[in-house]
Amino acid sequence: MTNEIQYTVEWTIKPGGLKIFKDIANKAIKLVQDSEPGMKGYQWYFNNDESKCYTAEWQLSSESLLTHLQNVGSILPELLEHSDITRFEVFGNLNSKASEAVKGLGAKVFGYFNGFTR
Repeated sequence: MTNEIQYTVEWTIKPGGLKIFKDIANKAIKLVQDSEPGMKGYQWYFNNDESKCYTAEWQLSSESLLTHLQNVGSILPELLEHSDITRFEVFGNLNSKASEAVKGLGAKVFGYFNGFTR
């Protein structure tokens, strides 16, 4: 069994909000890269017309996930001014505090069964 957690957030960009959304996303990326060693992967993607953004995140543990939520807590309201979270799926065996935290943001949590990473 693994303690690692992966999740995907789908952001639907509000009309006229793309440029500022990207600016805030870049701010978040820099903040996370500089201050979260428990974040194994943190990647942002856009669909073709840039109406949706997808964040793919890979945490080493529930504790690092909680650190991340606290760390980006001041940026999240800014992002939500210019987008809506329209999908949030979390994969892994979270501790109760981490599970509660992501479910409070509307996440669906899927427990780890089996598999491998190369």
